[in-house]
Amino acid sequence: MSENTKNESLQKEKKQTPQTSTSAGPKNTNNQDIKVSIIISSQNKYPLNIFTLYSLEYQNFNPTKMEVIFINDASTDQTDEKLKGYSPPYHFKYIHKKQKIGRAKARNLGIRSARGSLLIFLDAEMITDSDFVENHYKYHQSKKNVILSGVMHSKALYTCVFPNFSEHRKDTIANLTKNNQDIYTRLQDCKDPLDEPYPLVEKNDIARKTYKDLVFHSFPWFRQIVRNFRADLKGFAFPWMAFLTGNVSIRKELIVKAGGFDEEFFHYGYEDWELGYRLYKMGVQCIVSKKLITYHQEHPVEERKWREAIGNFGLFTIKHHDVDVLILGLELSGITDILTMNKLLREYKLLRQSRSKQFQKFQEKFILILETIILMLQVDIQHFNILGAAGFSSKDRKELLNDIKSLSDYPNITSFLKQVINS
Repeated sequence: MSENTKNESLQKEKKQTPQTSTSAGPKNTNNQDIKVSIIISSQNKYPLNIFTLYSLEYQNFNPTKMEVIFINDASTDQTDEKLKGYSPPYHFKYIHKKQKIGRAKARNLGIRSARGSLLIFLDAEMITDSDFVENHYKYHQSKKNVILSGVMHSKALYTCVFPNFSEHRKDTIANLTKNNQDIYTRLQDCKDPLDEPYPLVEKNDIARKTYKDLVFHSFPWFRQIVRNFRADLKGFAFPWMAFLTGNVSIRKELIVKAGGFDEEFFHYGYEDWELGYRLYKMGVQCIVSKKLITYHQEHPVEERKWREAIGNFGLFTIKHHDVDVLILGLELSGITDILTMNKLLREYKLLRQSRSKQFQKFQEKFILILETIILMLQVDIQHFNILGAAGFSSKDRKELLNDIKSLSDYPNITSFLKQVINS
């Protein structure tokens, strides 16, 4: 889909009405009164999604000036039953799609429905602090061209016990609930085998914030980034990674200009980073704020999600065949970590700028190696004999060894190439 086509699609009214759409909340409010639109796409996230909506009821922000657009993407759980009569203090629009449309299309539907000039994307299993909306809104009053992200400062908690939780997870939950006698007592009433998720918290726990007794630190990948880089991500080669729809805000006009989410990303993963990359190339600045902490309600992740994510990563590299995107395969495949990958990309760009003509052939080899690693990742092949899989001849290998000798002042590149040669 071309950028112009995507722009036109988001700017015009949707010709077909959603299969089910209901609204609730304050009455007699025109579009100009709505300042913030929170977009939540959900598929089979009950009862986690209810706790997320409850947390939005206790915002410091004026509820008459905010709306929540909730897209139920063909859930088969109790979501539809529980939300049909839901009437929170904020404006609430419930859209139920009976056939799956995918995360990208669902969020585009939310964008088209949004009346606010500021959009907040929130995952259906994220519980928010009471100043969540206010902090998002205040920041954008002084900044016009930014992505404001809080997801990298997320914490984790268990609000439910799921039927297929491992014994290790159950032990972790048991230890956490000892911090709160009421929740601990509820856990004692949870008996195996379970047929559906067993809630450990109630709405009062959201209101009184006692759910925080179950909070723990997780997401080491995120923490590695925020510990090593400033809020403006200066020095980080992948600032667009901040565009994570678990907790991110942006002005509607910017996302419409970028063309919205690419609806070819039907399955799980990378649809947000792909849009973030386009926004970044438009010159939108990425900011990560610790004032926007959200609490991710832990839940099982199906094995197929990993395969879907790998497929969407491949689609991402096809749409953006840039070294900035191709190099992500190194961390995804476990060849290197995020910080080393960051250094590697920065060295590569410096090399390309300073010795572009001299190392043209080397650059071609480097890209071919990255492409091969991505291909191997797609077909689930172990990453050994990478050069053989890339079709490197003995002459190519000798040239690569000579390149290594000439690149002694680029330690991360030479270390990576040695790893590839020895694979």
